[in-house]
Amino acid sequence: MPGKTLVVLGSGPGIGVSIASAFAVRGFTHVALISRDAQRLSQDEDSVLSAIQERGYTCQVKTWSCDLTDFQALRKVLGEVEAFGSLECVLFNAARVGGKPPLEEGTEEMERDFRLTNLALYETFKWALPKLQQSNNNNNHENSSPSFFVTSTTQLYKEPVPELVSLSMVKSAQRALVLSLHAKYGEEIHVALLSVGGVVAPEKRNTSPEAIAQRAWELYKQPRGQWEREEEIHE
Repeated sequence: MPGKTLVVLGSGPGIGVSIASAFAVRGFTHVALISRDAQRLSQDEDSVLSAIQERGYTCQVKTWSCDLTDFQALRKVLGEVEAFGSLECVLFNAARVGGKPPLEEGTEEMERDFRLTNLALYETFKWALPKLQQSNNNNNHENSSPSFFVTSTTQLYKEPVPELVSLSMVKSAQRALVLSLHAKYGEEIHVALLSVGGVVAPEKRNTSPEAIAQRAWELYKQPRGQWEREEEIHE
């Protein structure tokens, strides 16, 4: 199917919807939103469609409800997304933002966090790689930039927050995974971290959802040969 498809895993009313909206009004023809919360997904879809209609653009938006830690369900959903449109960009935005200090956080919760932020990412990349490689081979390089972006933090991998021990651990591991994928596949696929330092809120100058979406678009539009492995955003 012609056009460009953005797939957002971990859709939500902040970064996920803002990036989806920004890409939808800048030439992407299909947007796939994936999240565990079906009710919120409906609201996310409405938000993206409103942004498209307000700007007078045309873009198809479709949603899938999925627990990303259920890999069988994830593979099924990704198989359905594959038929939706030609993959151009993946945004992996899934994480549990919260938690407890060491020895108060449950082992099962920590294991689930790792499955969500690392193993689900790994499964998604395995699915996306051949499709992004095909996009790289088939399209005019001036008009295509097959990309796989992962939202992260600028600090937790360097200096963990004890009250968020699980999130600190999994974000450190996630960074290692993404940079490994960049080192292996970064010449043909733009694999990068979109790392946010600070609270994401509408009133923030640099870390509002809209400002982060603009930086995501700038990351996507980087010329080949100048693809960076990380975009750091500080307030």
